[in-house]
Amino acid sequence: MSGKVVLYYFNGRGRMESVRWLLAAAEVEFDEVLLTSRDQYEKLLADGVLMYEQVPMVEMDGMHLVQTKAILKYIAEKYNLNGKDIKERAMVNMYSEGLIDLMEMIMILPFTPPADVKTKLQTIETKATGRYLPVFEKAVSGSIFLVGGQLSCADVQLMECSLMLEEKFPGILAQFPNIKGRMSKKPAIERFLQPGSQRKPQPDDVYVKTVMEVLNMKFYSNGRGRMESVRWLLAAAEVEVGGFDEVLLTSRDQYEKLVADGVLMYEQVPMVEMDGMHLVQTKAILKYIAEKYNLNGKDIKERAMVNMYSEGLIDLMEMIMILPFTPPADVKTKLQTIETKATGRYLPVFEKAVSGSIFLVGGQLSCADVQLMECSLMLEEKFPGILAQFPNIKGRMSKKPAIERFLQPGSQRKPQPDDVYVKTVKEVFNIKV
Repeated sequence: MSGKVVLYYFNGRGRMESVRWLLAAAEVEFDEVLLTSRDQYEKLLADGVLMYEQVPMVEMDGMHLVQTKAILKYIAEKYNLNGKDIKERAMVNMYSEGLIDLMEMIMILPFTPPADVKTKLQTIETKATGRYLPVFEKAVSGSIFLVGGQLSCADVQLMECSLMLEEKFPGILAQFPNIKGRMSKKPAIERFLQPGSQRKPQPDDVYVKTVMEVLNMKFYSNGRGRMESVRWLLAAAEVEVGGFDEVLLTSRDQYEKLVADGVLMYEQVPMVEMDGMHLVQTKAILKYIAEKYNLNGKDIKERAMVNMYSEGLIDLMEMIMILPFTPPADVKTKLQTIETKATGRYLPVFEKAVSGSIFLVGGQLSCADVQLMECSLMLEEKFPGILAQFPNIKGRMSKKPAIERFLQPGSQRKPQPDDVYVKTVKEVFNIKV
């Protein structure tokens, strides 16, 4: 492995483009290995450098970094683009997560069936102008930077996202003059935006065809949800040994009051009131808690490992999380897919990682360990006995008293989602099926 940063991805934007932008902002030169054949991908698998058998992957500082958000966090921390203290990092994370949500809606458009593209574009434009851009317009009304008076990864992502939106919806930024007028004059970014740079063009049919061939793709509230991982982590951190308070949403009126009060940055829950802040975006909330209670690794490389494990576990749990909202005719197929990916792609990674220690990283408890416990129990609920072939995972359930209390009847841990939970969520958020 050479000293230069090397990016492994396709010759297109996709999930790697934000990494390219951030490296450019940090003035880090990089090489690229562009995947054009299935053989290249299979060699990476055989070499064992793709933790979850997925790209993007970045070779950097002697590591094979995977999971886009984990890669971005490592670069941001290394090059001081992540805020100056824990509260600034929380704000950076909340802005960053929202921008990534918005960019991912655009990113998947080339893989969307043609009949659905018009509707998807309308949805993106509505959410961009009604939910996301007003947040950033307000944030940069008094400064060209989103957080702390200095450049962060969120600023870079806002520049990237703004250009993506203008490509799809020319003139969309006209009603957001603060965003439109803040394009960075940073020389490295200006160079990156010039023809001939390593910035990729909009995806075309060749890019889509290459991705599908290389990856062998085919088209085919009072409850857990996204808050459950937060409950687990607060329990592990022993935040308020007697528990934490919850406001359980049971009506549309409660949600609309939160929106009217201006405490939901992107008009979404979960939201956590903590340390004088209204924290949103699940991963940003988890990062804040993990950092505050020393559950995030001891140094930058340990944090990179924690982030990679954590992102993989969240991917797997989210597949299970959306099952209650899946049409009944599709549930069996979805379950088969989850089981196949769990046993073939994800669990082997964690089984190997805990073969010599009960902890995933650095010989001490991290948020990734807590998420592995949570995910293991979710899998056992859906697929009894699935952990039998993974004895290291099965045998490592923490004896931490706070976790044991959280797993007892009567705790704030929520049961599996039922019809009442699904009905409540749909009513509160006005979801139509």
